[in-house]
Order: sequence, then C-alpha cells, then structure tokens
Amino acid sequence: MNPPSIPPKLGLAIAVVALSLPAIFIRLAGADGLSIAFLRLLIAAALLWPFAARQVIQTWKKITPSERRRVIWAGGFLGLHLLFWVTSVTKTTIASAAFLIITQPILVAVLAHFMLKERLTRWSTFAILLALGGSALINSGDIQLGRQYLWGDFLALVGSGWAAFYIIAGRSVRRQIDLLPYITMIYTVAALILIPFCIVLKAPLLSLSKDAYFWIIMLALIPTLIGHTMYNWALRYLKAFTVNAGIIVEPIIATSLAWFIFQEQPSSLLYPGAALLIFSLFLAFRGEEG
Repeated sequence: MNPPSIPPKLGLAIAVVALSLPAIFIRLAGADGLSIAFLRLLIAAALLWPFAARQVIQTWKKITPSERRRVIWAGGFLGLHLLFWVTSVTKTTIASAAFLIITQPILVAVLAHFMLKERLTRWSTFAILLALGGSALINSGDIQLGRQYLWGDFLALVGSGWAAFYIIAGRSVRRQIDLLPYITMIYTVAALILIPFCIVLKAPLLSLSKDAYFWIIMLALIPTLIGHTMYNWALRYLKAFTVNAGIIVEPIIATSLAWFIFQEQPSSLLYPGAALLIFSLFLAFRGEEG
C-alpha cells in the first residue's frame, strides 16, 4: 500500500467535521427537504462526471449484471435516505435528527442477520436493545416539545433505515469498484430516483432563494464530496472500528452548532437517550471487532 499523502487520522477528522454540518446547512437553506436532497445529489454528481466519466464507463462494462443491479439498488436507497433524513431536519430538532441517524449501524446489523445470514453477536444484541431504549427516550422528549417533532423523529428513523439498506446493497459491490466511479454512479442514481418525487410533488427547484442555492451547493461540496470521500479514504488506512467511531462525534458537533447558531435547545431526555445510542454503537463496533 502506498503511503498516504496526509495522516489518516487527520483525514478522518476532516471527514467527521464535514459530516457534522449537513443539518446546519439544511436549516440555513430554509427550503423544502425534497428540493434540498435532489439538488444536493444532482450538483455532487454533476461535479464528479467530468473527472470520472471514463472510469464509470469502463467500470460499468466490466462489472456483472448482478453487480450493476446492486449499484442501482444502492443508489436508489441513498436517494430515499437523503429524502427522508433531510426532510426530518426541517421537522424536528437538529439534535434529534442527528442522533437518531446514528442508529444506522445497528439497523445494518439487523438487516445483515436476516438478509445476509450474518449471525448477530451477543454484543450486537445488547446494542440493539440499548439503541431502542435511546431512541424511545429521544422520541419521548420530543413529544414534550410538541407532537409535530415526533413526525420529524419518525422521518429520521426511516431515513436511517434506508441508509442501512444502502450500505447492505452496496457493501459487496463496493469491493469491486474504485471509489471515484462508485460514488459517481451512486450519486447519479440517487438523484435520478428522486426525479419522479420532484415531478409529482411539484418541488420548487427553480424558485428557491439565493441563500438556499448557496447552502445546497455547500451541502454538495463539503459533507457529500469532501466528507463521504474522506471517510471512505480513511477506511483504507485505519481500522473499521476507528473510522466507525467517528460517527459518534458527528451528532455531538451538530448539536453544539445548533445551540450556538440557532439557540436550539433539545429536550432534557435527549441527553440520556443520546448516551444510550452512543454506548450501543460502541457495543456494536466491539461485536464487529470480535
């Protein structure tokens, strides 16, 4: 393996910070979730194609029909994940949306058990129970803030579920495809899958404010292209446990920024719920290590 151009832990730190910002940018955009999700993916894909077109064409010809289907499924699931999660940020607190999305590794373990016949370890089982308890506490706290927040929590959990399907669908095929063509294909499919939603729901794609377009471009550049790319790059040099643990830091940063920028105070039950979710992830990652 060639030595990395920058220290891997620095690359991971960049990824964690970049992936802590989506909820802040979404709130600053002040647009509907569907428009933000679609334009974010469209811009990211459009920026990648000039650099990746040749590799994408070569890769598409090389992979098997089964692998092509998995790429399409993975891209579709990613599009649905972003649609639901971005919308959740507009309906509930940033803290709740950010912490509930980290249930995704737990859901991956459950799906892998049923779909891929990967046996759940004792640690993973404990992690699932703790994650359920943590999510319930967060939801209970948001009911106290207002029942409309519970709808946002539900959307965040559904978005987490689609993210788990995305990871399961793309996990095996990702090993066969280099990073640049893979993310280009995935973002392209994810954007295409949202077009029917935009048409049916009449998303105001061309009539958003200048501020909205600016923050959507920032979403495409920083969390999408920089954050996700650096995260995948770090996996090449660091243990999966170390990289995965980075997602625990993301909602903490997002919650702190939401308090500082928007003076958004989450419910008191978020804190014990978040603690349970974080501990559940440590157990799940320990199960992976074992």
